[in-house]
Amino acid sequence: MQNEKQFQILVCIDGSEASYSGLRYAVRMGDDHSADLTLLFVRPLDEGLSSGGLQLELARENMLNWGHELPGMRALKRGRDMLVEMGFMEDTWKEQVVHTDVRGDKLGDNSIIYTNEDGAKITLEMMVSPSVERGILDEIEVGEYDITIIGMCADDEIGAGKIRPSTTKAVVSRSPGPVLVARDLEQDHGHFMCVDFTDKSIEAAVKDAKIAARCHCPIYLYSVAETDEELPIALDVVARAKAAIEAEGLQVVSDLVEVGNPVEKILEQGRKYSLIVMADTSVKGFRRFFQTSVAYEVLERAENSVMIVR
Repeated sequence: MQNEKQFQILVCIDGSEASYSGLRYAVRMGDDHSADLTLLFVRPLDEGLSSGGLQLELARENMLNWGHELPGMRALKRGRDMLVEMGFMEDTWKEQVVHTDVRGDKLGDNSIIYTNEDGAKITLEMMVSPSVERGILDEIEVGEYDITIIGMCADDEIGAGKIRPSTTKAVVSRSPGPVLVARDLEQDHGHFMCVDFTDKSIEAAVKDAKIAARCHCPIYLYSVAETDEELPIALDVVARAKAAIEAEGLQVVSDLVEVGNPVEKILEQGRKYSLIVMADTSVKGFRRFFQTSVAYEVLERAENSVMIVR
């Protein structure tokens, strides 16, 4: 039987290279099948199917064997093939096909659930939703994932289900759990964990350290004081975050505190690492915080991947 404590990872797939970069990172987090993966493609309601002449019974077949260029099928199949190539799953895994009718759409929701003899699970899911944003957020709510990985497609990529910057921002601002935004995600350069002057930030640093440990990624702590007067506070919070991480039996490779503009300093130092990690430290709700915060600017301007932890 599946372990109730199995780590749950949602990978949002839209066919872009960024989304597959995120999938490779998810495999590292689920090393030795210590995590269940769900690959999600969200198709806008009846997108491109109203005049396709498709029969409803097709939706009850194995979706990867359909002889049609259905939105999302190619993207999900590539993800599955990558998992096989990386040795994360085998063709011998048991397969279960699940179909759910959706009013107003010819194909509805469809998924394939793969399980091995130890109960490890990989799900390929094609969901229909009024919007990509809503579909992802609905899945996060239902699935209670430990982390969501989402990649933004390039500006010149077109097609149903593509994840635009506005969609990514909405998911980050409304998701109840950590969200990793993948951009050319480097694999081996560590987590650059930025802490501010709050206890929530320290809690987020510990949570990130546990996530980083899953993929054997080193942790680098960082904080920025805007003035020399704030420097002792920044030094103290970094020391407390380091102590909290080490109390969990985890290691911090290095820590650094600088004085200057937080956004500019984080972007300057953060580009050296696999991803920049920021905490949700809002008191009145992350949406308000996110729209005006350092985290928002970093996510907007960073060229590498960013993870928001809450």
